[in-house]
Order: sequence, then C-alpha cells, then structure tokens
Amino acid sequence: FVFDLSDVPPQSPIPKRKCYMREGASKYTGVSFFQQRNEWAAQIMIESKRHIIGYYESEEEAAVDYARAIFKYKGGVYQQSFEVDLTDVPPQPPILKREGRIKDGTSKYLGVSFDITKNKWQTQISIGGKKRRIGYYESEEEAAADYARALFKYKGQGALEKARKQNSFVDLADVPPQLPIPKSAGQMKEGASKYAGIYFRKETKKWAAQIRIDGTKRIIGYYEDEEEAAVDYARAVFKYNKGRGAHQQSLLVDLNDVPPQSPIPKSAGRIKEGASKYKGVCFNRKSNKWQAEVNIE
Repeated sequence: FVFDLSDVPPQSPIPKRKCYMREGASKYTGVSFFQQRNEWAAQIMIESKRHIIGYYESEEEAAVDYARAIFKYKGGVYQQSFEVDLTDVPPQPPILKREGRIKDGTSKYLGVSFDITKNKWQTQISIGGKKRRIGYYESEEEAAADYARALFKYKGQGALEKARKQNSFVDLADVPPQLPIPKSAGQMKEGASKYAGIYFRKETKKWAAQIRIDGTKRIIGYYEDEEEAAVDYARAVFKYNKGRGAHQQSLLVDLNDVPPQSPIPKSAGRIKEGASKYKGVCFNRKSNKWQAEVNIE
C-alpha cells in the first residue's frame, strides 16, 4: 500500500485528548517516536491494517501528514479531534446507580467503568450518537463527578435531573405498614406476581417494586420476598398517591351471591363497528378476550 498525499491540501494536526496523553509520547494523534530510526512516525489504520505514512524529523510535520491521510482516506478529522471540555462547568454531585444496575466489580456510579489495561477509572458520554471519552481517573468519585458535569454541559439540566430521578430510590422511612395490593383476576399472568406494582427481575433473581411518580417510573427496591416487595409498593402508593388508588386496584368484584341477570343491550346509536353490542363490555386485544367492567363509587 503506497500513500499518495500529493493531491491533499494542508491540514491542521490533530491533538490528542488529555486522557490519551502519556509522558514522552507525541501530543498528536497518529504520531509516535520510532527509536530505531530516531524519527517521528505517522501511521494510520485502513481496513483493519496498520500502514506507515512516513518518517519525519519533525513531530509537527508527521502530524500534518497524518491529518492529510485522514482527510483523504477517511473523509475528515472532526470526530477524532473532538474533546470534552469541562473547564467552565461547575461541580456536580455524582449520580449513584440503582441497586439493580450494580454488578460485581463495576462502578456504583452512572457513566463510570474500570479500565483494566490502564488500571484506572474511566468515564465517557454519548454525544451526537457517539461515545466520547471524558478522561481517566485514580478516583472513582472524581470520574463520576466529571460524568455529571459533562451530562450537565452537553445534555442540559433536564437530562441531569432525569438521570438522578431514574436512579434514585423511593424513601419510605416515614410510612406505616400497608396491606399488599392484589391484582384483579384479569391482570394475573402465569409466572408473574399476584400483587400490583411487583415483577420478578431475572438479572438479580429478586422481586422488584416500582411506582410511577410525576410520569416517571421509580424503583422502590429489590426484595428476596414477593410479599415484602408488595408491602413496600402499597406504602409508596399511600405516600406518593396520597392513599388513592390502593383500594381501587385491590377491589375484586364478587358475584358469588348474585342471581343471573339478562345482558343490557346498547341503544342502536351507541353501537360502533367492532365494539360489543352490550353495555359494560369491550374486547381486550392483549388477552384476546371479552372483558366486563363497572364503575363503583
């Protein structure tokens, strides 16, 4: 493979991001010092193979030719030269992950992972659909704080608050015990919980309780015991829905002592195509069955 850069206009060198800078190495992307020749080498990956562009007395000259090769063979330099700049961003508290998202050996903070090759914590963020590295850190907490700052700068206060909400737990410290809320018969599915607000999480092999607050799903906690999870869901309903909804969800219509009654047909003007001709009846596509419901209170 022979590089021909004769038709390529001059390009500015591509400085490395701070996280890639090492003592004694080049400050430019694609450039390294070749000790055997006592010269700077510029090289590029094309179709998964490493190719030498050339050897140079000057580090800057090597960097310029690397940028020219990028321009010709890969169509530009912007993506590689992008650097996350947090110099003007105020400190932000780290964002703790929810308990169910923390795995053995991983970080307890959002946006942070451990790089075994560098023996450091690293943090990165998606910007414009591409992952951008923020940096490498000795401290897990420092990495997490910079992720929160990057989220604030590049995605806004709303995204930061949403991340905190989604990963925060519901506080039930001041809520008295409540009875679990059983699902109505029509909501029961094989293998699922018999209680409202509860599901089994296979990854953790635990029961999870969650509730919707202000339009956002919030995890209440993870439990070994299904009933314990159901009790905490009922407590969360009591606190955040101000006691509403619990009796409505747990109410089962008992018709054991009621004699048979004739169906109530709808008046002609109220019958729509595909709908039931009887009052209080509709077709549930999910269960592929007819369902009957009634308003009480």
